[in-house]
Amino acid sequence: MSTTPAAELIDFAEAAGPFMEPAPGRLLRVTERFTLAGEVGHTWAAVERIRLQGDAIAEAVADVDAFMREAGNARASWWLTERSTPGDLEERLLAAGCRRDESDYLHAALVLTREPPAVDGIEARRIETFAEFVESRRLQRGVFGSESVADFEAEWKQLPDPVYAAWIDGRMACVGRAVFTRVGGYLMGGATAEWARGRGAYRAVVRARWDEAVRRGTPALAVGAGPMSRPILERLGFEQVLQFRRIESVRSADGD
Repeated sequence: MSTTPAAELIDFAEAAGPFMEPAPGRLLRVTERFTLAGEVGHTWAAVERIRLQGDAIAEAVADVDAFMREAGNARASWWLTERSTPGDLEERLLAAGCRRDESDYLHAALVLTREPPAVDGIEARRIETFAEFVESRRLQRGVFGSESVADFEAEWKQLPDPVYAAWIDGRMACVGRAVFTRVGGYLMGGATAEWARGRGAYRAVVRARWDEAVRRGTPALAVGAGPMSRPILERLGFEQVLQFRRIESVRSADGD
């Protein structure tokens, strides 16, 4: 069991940013109003742990836009929870020009503090070579079709967080990243090839990241889970501590 206080794990599930260590390739900004995180040159930035005043919405949207411009991100996900303020934040953001995608709206903030089951017969480990990294990104692009990667080599050289993969019969079946912090690992980027679904590859990648969190002395994992991964994660022992509502904004055109 994790010895991290429950309140700190809930904070961690809402926003990994305040617990992250600086890393090349990642832009991070933590303020009293929100946490902003973006990987340089990637599509998405994240806006987390949102605590705004009702009259500061337009300013916040402009600040996020400037952050995206600095990081080279095109879009931002605003992750709203029960603790976000003001109470009508979602309505105010929509009125300010943000949008809601009903197909990618509700997510569960889940935390795991007990050992998940092992998965026999599947190799799962951190990727070690550039060739494996390229294969992992191509697998992710096949699952998340909206993501575009223009230069694998530059991304590999400044990769801020480890990537894990599982292989079935020598073929890469699933990948997932982890941001390891002082309280546990935050999971992201999980993707399973269609041919491998239902064969344990996703569970094996979760277990590999759990083992690394234990090795680091922080036996806890957190994740924002959508409808596809949530049932699997709950069977592994993850428990919901918050619910995310995802609102997105698009960076304004250069020169605006």
